Amino acid sequence: MGNQIMAIDVLNYPFTEEGMRKFWSSPEMKEMADRVLGGHTPKGVHAAELVGQMDDAGFEKVFIVAVKMGSYRRKGMANDFTNEEVYEMIKEYPDRLVGIAGYDPMNIMQSVRDIEKAVKEYRFKGVYAHLLGWDMRPDDRRMYPCYAKCVELGIPFSMQIGHSLELMPSEGGRPIHIDKVALDFPELNFVASHTGWPWCEELIAMASKHRNVYVDISAHLPRYLDRSLVQFMDTRGKDKVLFGTNAFGLKRCKDQLIEMPLKDDTKQKVLRDNAVRLFKLK
Repeated sequence: MGNQIMAIDVLNYPFTEEGMRKFWSSPEMKEMADRVLGGHTPKGVHAAELVGQMDDAGFEKVFIVAVKMGSYRRKGMANDFTNEEVYEMIKEYPDRLVGIAGYDPMNIMQSVRDIEKAVKEYRFKGVYAHLLGWDMRPDDRRMYPCYAKCVELGIPFSMQIGHSLELMPSEGGRPIHIDKVALDFPELNFVASHTGWPWCEELIAMASKHRNVYVDISAHLPRYLDRSLVQFMDTRGKDKVLFGTNAFGLKRCKDQLIEMPLKDDTKQKVLRDNAVRLFKLK
Protein backbone atom coordinates (compact mmCIF):
# COMPACT_ATOMS: atom_id res chain seq x y z
CA MET A 1 0.00 0.00 0.00
CA GLY A 2 2.76 2.44 0.98
CA ASN A 3 4.43 2.45 -2.42
CA GLN A 4 1.20 3.74 -3.97
CA ILE A 5 1.10 6.87 -1.79
CA MET A 6 2.08 10.02 -3.68
CA ALA A 7 4.25 11.70 -1.07
CA ILE A 8 4.67 15.38 -0.27
CA ASP A 9 8.09 16.63 0.84
CA VAL A 10 7.51 19.66 3.07
CA LEU A 11 11.17 20.69 3.32
CA ASN A 12 13.70 20.74 0.52
CA TYR A 13 16.24 23.29 -0.68
CA PRO A 14 17.11 25.36 -3.77
CA PHE A 15 18.04 22.50 -6.05
CA THR A 16 19.64 23.99 -9.15
CA GLU A 17 23.37 23.89 -9.81
CA GLU A 18 23.63 27.59 -8.94
CA GLY A 19 21.38 27.12 -5.91
CA MET A 20 23.45 24.25 -4.52
CA ARG A 21 26.68 26.17 -5.10
CA LYS A 22 25.28 29.14 -3.17
CA PHE A 23 23.77 26.95 -0.44
CA TRP A 24 27.08 25.26 0.35
CA SER A 25 29.41 28.23 -0.22
CA SER A 26 29.38 29.96 3.19
CA PRO A 27 32.07 29.06 5.76
CA GLU A 28 29.40 27.53 8.02
CA MET A 29 28.05 25.22 5.36
CA LYS A 30 31.49 24.33 4.01
CA GLU A 31 32.61 23.34 7.50
CA MET A 32 29.55 21.18 8.02
CA ALA A 33 29.96 19.56 4.60
CA ASP A 34 33.58 18.69 5.38
CA ARG A 35 32.71 17.35 8.82
CA VAL A 36 29.52 15.47 7.98
CA LEU A 37 29.56 14.79 4.25
CA GLY A 38 33.27 14.36 3.66
CA GLY A 39 33.21 17.44 1.47
CA HIS A 40 30.84 15.86 -1.04
CA THR A 41 27.94 18.22 -1.70
CA PRO A 42 25.03 17.86 -4.16
CA LYS A 43 25.72 19.30 -7.60
CA GLY A 44 22.18 20.40 -8.41
CA VAL A 45 19.69 19.59 -11.16
CA HIS A 46 17.32 21.35 -13.54
CA ALA A 47 13.67 21.62 -12.53
CA ALA A 48 12.70 19.04 -15.15
CA GLU A 49 15.22 16.59 -13.69
CA LEU A 50 13.86 17.11 -10.19
CA VAL A 51 10.30 16.51 -11.37
CA GLY A 52 11.54 13.36 -13.10
CA GLN A 53 13.02 12.18 -9.80
CA MET A 54 9.69 12.94 -8.15
CA ASP A 55 7.86 10.83 -10.73
CA ASP A 56 10.27 7.93 -10.25
CA ALA A 57 10.02 8.04 -6.45
CA GLY A 58 6.27 8.69 -6.25
CA PHE A 59 6.10 12.31 -5.08
CA GLU A 60 3.18 14.59 -5.76
CA LYS A 61 4.83 17.81 -4.55
CA VAL A 62 8.13 19.06 -3.13
CA PHE A 63 8.43 22.26 -1.10
CA ILE A 64 11.43 24.47 -1.90
CA VAL A 65 12.50 26.83 0.89
CA ALA A 66 14.00 30.29 0.42
CA VAL A 67 16.64 29.65 3.08
CA LYS A 68 17.73 32.52 5.30
CA MET A 69 20.23 31.60 7.99
CA GLY A 70 22.30 33.79 10.25
CA SER A 71 26.01 33.31 10.94
CA TYR A 72 26.64 33.21 14.69
CA ARG A 73 30.38 33.74 14.39
CA ARG A 74 30.46 36.24 11.53
CA LYS A 75 27.31 38.15 12.54
CA GLY A 76 26.09 38.19 8.95
CA MET A 77 24.25 35.73 6.72
CA ALA A 78 25.29 32.12 6.31
CA ASN A 79 22.58 31.61 3.68
CA ASP A 80 20.37 34.18 2.01
CA PHE A 81 17.99 33.08 -0.75
CA THR A 82 15.34 35.52 -1.90
CA ASN A 83 11.79 34.42 -2.59
CA GLU A 84 12.31 35.55 -6.18
CA GLU A 85 15.25 33.18 -6.61
CA VAL A 86 13.14 30.25 -5.49
CA TYR A 87 10.21 31.33 -7.65
CA GLU A 88 12.44 31.35 -10.74
CA MET A 89 13.47 27.77 -9.95
CA ILE A 90 9.94 26.42 -9.52
CA LYS A 91 7.68 28.52 -11.78
CA GLU A 92 7.65 26.05 -14.69
CA TYR A 93 6.06 23.37 -12.49
CA PRO A 94 3.49 25.15 -10.28
CA ASP A 95 1.54 21.95 -9.65
CA ARG A 96 4.59 20.01 -8.47
CA LEU A 97 7.03 22.45 -6.86
CA VAL A 98 5.82 24.62 -3.99
CA GLY A 99 7.55 27.75 -2.71
CA ILE A 100 8.11 28.46 0.99
CA ALA A 101 9.17 32.00 1.84
CA GLY A 102 12.09 32.86 4.09
CA TYR A 103 12.12 35.27 7.03
CA ASP A 104 14.98 37.52 8.11
CA PRO A 105 14.44 38.78 11.68
CA MET A 106 17.23 41.33 11.19
CA ASN A 107 15.21 43.10 8.47
CA ILE A 108 11.70 42.78 9.80
CA MET A 109 9.58 45.16 7.74
CA GLN A 110 11.15 44.35 4.39
CA SER A 111 10.96 40.66 5.15
CA VAL A 112 7.24 40.69 6.01
CA ARG A 113 6.57 42.67 2.81
CA ASP A 114 8.52 40.08 0.85
CA ILE A 115 6.48 37.30 2.45
CA GLU A 116 3.21 38.95 1.48
CA LYS A 117 4.40 39.35 -2.12
CA ALA A 118 5.54 35.72 -2.27
CA VAL A 119 2.18 34.45 -1.06
CA LYS A 120 -0.04 36.75 -3.11
CA GLU A 121 1.96 36.90 -6.35
CA TYR A 122 4.00 33.68 -6.38
CA ARG A 123 1.45 31.52 -4.52
CA PHE A 124 3.93 30.37 -1.87
CA LYS A 125 2.31 28.24 0.82
CA GLY A 126 4.18 29.06 4.01
CA VAL A 127 7.21 30.57 5.74
CA TYR A 128 10.34 28.86 7.08
CA ALA A 129 12.93 30.30 9.46
CA HIS A 130 16.28 29.00 10.70
CA LEU A 131 16.86 30.97 13.91
CA LEU A 132 19.86 29.27 15.46
CA GLY A 133 22.50 31.27 13.59
CA TRP A 134 21.03 34.40 15.14
CA ASP A 135 21.00 32.67 18.55
CA MET A 136 17.28 33.35 18.73
CA ARG A 137 14.37 31.48 20.27
CA PRO A 138 10.91 31.17 18.69
CA ASP A 139 9.51 33.47 21.38
CA ASP A 140 11.93 36.30 20.54
CA ARG A 141 10.05 39.58 19.97
CA ARG A 142 11.61 39.91 16.49
CA MET A 143 9.64 36.87 15.36
CA TYR A 144 6.23 38.23 16.29
CA PRO A 145 5.73 40.43 13.19
CA CYS A 146 6.29 37.35 11.05
CA TYR A 147 3.79 35.32 13.03
CA ALA A 148 1.19 38.07 12.74
CA LYS A 149 1.72 38.27 8.97
CA CYS A 150 1.33 34.50 8.65
CA VAL A 151 -1.98 34.67 10.51
CA GLU A 152 -3.11 37.50 8.24
CA LEU A 153 -2.19 35.49 5.13
CA GLY A 154 -3.57 32.19 6.46
CA ILE A 155 -0.33 30.22 6.04
CA PRO A 156 1.68 27.95 8.40
CA PHE A 157 5.04 28.90 9.89
CA SER A 158 7.86 26.33 9.96
CA MET A 159 11.18 26.54 11.81
CA GLN A 160 14.15 24.38 12.68
CA ILE A 161 13.64 22.88 16.13
CA GLY A 162 16.31 20.71 17.73
CA HIS A 163 20.07 21.00 17.84
CA SER A 164 22.13 22.74 15.18
CA LEU A 165 24.37 20.51 13.11
CA GLU A 166 25.99 23.71 11.85
CA LEU A 167 28.39 25.32 14.34
CA MET A 168 25.72 27.53 15.87
CA PRO A 169 24.11 27.66 19.33
CA SER A 170 21.44 25.02 19.85
CA GLU A 171 19.58 26.33 22.90
CA GLY A 172 17.13 28.30 20.74
CA GLY A 173 16.02 25.00 19.23
CA ARG A 174 14.58 23.67 22.49
CA PRO A 175 10.94 22.76 21.74
CA ILE A 176 9.73 24.26 25.02
CA HIS A 177 10.32 27.71 23.50
CA ILE A 178 7.35 27.09 21.19
CA ASP A 179 5.03 26.99 24.21
CA LYS A 180 4.47 30.74 24.59
CA VAL A 181 4.14 31.51 20.89
CA ALA A 182 1.58 28.75 20.42
CA LEU A 183 -0.41 30.40 23.21
CA ASP A 184 0.08 33.92 21.85
CA PHE A 185 -0.88 32.93 18.28
CA PRO A 186 -3.61 30.28 18.56
CA GLU A 187 -4.68 30.94 14.95
CA LEU A 188 -1.23 30.12 13.55
CA ASN A 189 -0.12 26.58 12.78
CA PHE A 190 3.52 26.04 13.76
CA VAL A 191 5.59 23.27 12.16
CA ALA A 192 8.60 22.25 14.23
CA SER A 193 11.04 20.94 11.66
CA HIS A 194 13.94 18.50 12.11
CA THR A 195 12.21 16.33 14.80
CA GLY A 196 13.36 18.35 17.84
CA TRP A 197 16.22 15.91 18.48
CA PRO A 198 17.69 15.46 21.07
CA TRP A 199 14.60 16.88 22.80
CA CYS A 200 12.04 14.74 20.96
CA GLU A 201 9.90 14.04 24.01
CA GLU A 202 9.76 17.77 24.74
CA LEU A 203 8.49 18.37 21.21
CA ILE A 204 5.95 15.57 21.54
CA ALA A 205 4.69 17.33 24.66
CA MET A 206 4.24 20.57 22.70
CA ALA A 207 2.50 18.86 19.77
CA SER A 208 0.23 17.00 22.19
CA LYS A 209 -0.61 20.10 24.23
CA HIS A 210 -1.21 22.58 21.41
CA ARG A 211 -3.65 21.89 18.60
CA ASN A 212 -1.59 24.30 16.42
CA VAL A 213 1.84 22.68 16.84
CA TYR A 214 3.01 20.07 14.33
CA VAL A 215 6.23 18.14 13.69
CA ASP A 216 8.11 17.41 10.49
CA ILE A 217 10.69 14.64 10.38
CA SER A 218 13.07 16.19 7.85
CA ALA A 219 16.86 16.13 8.39
CA HIS A 220 16.72 12.64 9.96
CA LEU A 221 16.55 9.49 7.89
CA PRO A 222 13.34 7.65 8.86
CA ARG A 223 15.11 4.47 9.93
CA TYR A 224 17.02 6.47 12.56
CA LEU A 225 14.10 8.42 14.03
CA ASP A 226 13.90 8.60 17.81
CA ARG A 227 11.74 5.76 19.15
CA SER A 228 9.50 8.12 21.11
CA LEU A 229 8.72 10.06 17.93
CA VAL A 230 7.97 6.88 15.98
CA GLN A 231 5.53 5.76 18.68
CA PHE A 232 3.88 9.20 18.72
CA MET A 233 3.63 9.21 14.93
CA ASP A 234 1.92 5.81 14.86
CA THR A 235 -0.56 6.52 17.68
CA ARG A 236 -1.93 9.77 19.08
CA GLY A 237 0.29 11.91 16.86
CA LYS A 238 -0.55 10.47 13.45
CA ASP A 239 -2.42 13.67 12.52
CA LYS A 240 0.41 15.92 13.76
CA VAL A 241 3.49 14.65 11.85
CA LEU A 242 4.62 15.60 8.34
CA PHE A 243 7.22 14.13 5.99
CA GLY A 244 10.25 16.01 4.68
CA THR A 245 13.53 14.91 3.15
CA ASN A 246 15.86 17.88 3.78
CA ALA A 247 17.37 16.95 0.39
CA PHE A 248 18.57 13.60 1.75
CA GLY A 249 17.13 11.83 -1.28
CA LEU A 250 13.49 11.54 -2.29
CA LYS A 251 13.46 7.81 -2.94
CA ARG A 252 15.73 6.92 -0.02
CA CYS A 253 13.64 8.80 2.55
CA LYS A 254 10.28 7.61 1.25
CA ASP A 255 11.41 3.98 0.95
CA GLN A 256 12.74 4.01 4.50
CA LEU A 257 9.47 5.35 5.92
CA ILE A 258 7.42 2.82 3.95
CA GLU A 259 9.62 -0.01 5.25
CA MET A 260 8.95 0.98 8.86
CA PRO A 261 6.44 -1.14 10.83
CA LEU A 262 3.80 1.61 10.84
CA LYS A 263 0.05 1.37 10.31
CA ASP A 264 -1.10 1.95 6.74
CA ASP A 265 -3.17 4.98 7.71
CA THR A 266 -0.15 6.45 9.52
CA LYS A 267 1.94 6.21 6.37
CA GLN A 268 -0.86 7.81 4.32
CA LYS A 269 -1.26 10.70 6.74
CA VAL A 270 2.43 11.35 7.35
CA LEU A 271 3.56 11.03 3.75
CA ARG A 272 0.73 13.07 2.24
CA ASP A 273 -2.59 13.81 3.92
CA ASN A 274 -1.38 15.91 6.84
CA ALA A 275 0.53 18.22 4.49
CA VAL A 276 -2.46 18.56 2.16
CA ARG A 277 -4.67 19.62 5.06
CA LEU A 278 -2.21 21.88 6.83
CA PHE A 279 -0.91 23.74 3.77
CA LYS A 280 -4.31 23.85 2.03
CA LEU A 281 -3.05 22.10 -1.09
CA LYS A 282 -6.50 21.11 -2.35
